[in-house]
Amino acid sequence: MHLVSSLDSARPSWTRFFATLAIGSAVLLGAVNTFAAQPAHLAKGLQLVDEITAAQDQGIFTDAANVPLNRYGGSWNSATDASFIRFLNVGGGVLPGNNTKCAPLVTHLLKSAYNWSWYSYSFVDPILNTSKKSSSPAPYQYIALLKQGKGFAAQVTRLDQALPGDILLWWKIGSDENDHAMIIVNVDLQSGKAYPSELEGADATLAGTTYYEVEVLDSSSGVHSADTRIVNVNGVDTQIAGVGTGKIGILVDANFGIVGHTWSLPNSDYATNQAAWLNGLHSRLKLQSTYEAVIGRMPAL
Repeated sequence: MHLVSSLDSARPSWTRFFATLAIGSAVLLGAVNTFAAQPAHLAKGLQLVDEITAAQDQGIFTDAANVPLNRYGGSWNSATDASFIRFLNVGGGVLPGNNTKCAPLVTHLLKSAYNWSWYSYSFVDPILNTSKKSSSPAPYQYIALLKQGKGFAAQVTRLDQALPGDILLWWKIGSDENDHAMIIVNVDLQSGKAYPSELEGADATLAGTTYYEVEVLDSSSGVHSADTRIVNVNGVDTQIAGVGTGKIGILVDANFGIVGHTWSLPNSDYATNQAAWLNGLHSRLKLQSTYEAVIGRMPAL
């Protein structure tokens, strides 16, 4: 993988790109109709990913000002580097775009879908230990809002009851270090892998747990497994930070309560090399006692 530096050589003409999208408008419309069955904020997020991916497939990685379409960055209401999401407008000649970090992406999608405003809700910040409001909560503040019953409809405590569109959040307890916000696209309950507690090197405290693959939508500087942010640029698999989808792992107990999570999936095959798979799990695993993961459901709007 290579980080993107200059993508000018990969860019075709704007005219050809928009003509291609116009010809394929029926396909895009079909995708939007498929999204209609999902919560609007998830549908919009997937639409944004698909639009940016379609541009990249045509060799378009930057806009007319040579600004990358997909970026990880920005700050809420910044005068110099504002976070934003932008949807494709073929008729207006507007390319899709993203400049967000993880929690602001979620906030932008909620605002775009429902005109949602987190500033309507006050909460006690668990790090600052003070009551506050925020138009763009950090991931750990999203967790505080969820636990304090602010804005969210409910906390989902069982992974098997999580639905597409639910908000998945984690934080290092007591810190804003490495906290993260995602939207669940799919929980693959057919992917369950029993923790191999009989193997040498296994953690006896994890006996009886099961590991599941979860597809998420987020804005990130890194990639998950099976991630849309790994893009072919001039024949080279290239990591482009920003919005995308990928797969993470969630380890649960017998009641589907979260025991731990992994940013990506083990590379080794569980069926043929469990020892290597177990090592891959252990090297990635963040346990709930230190790195808490929670799931929140937004109201039906």
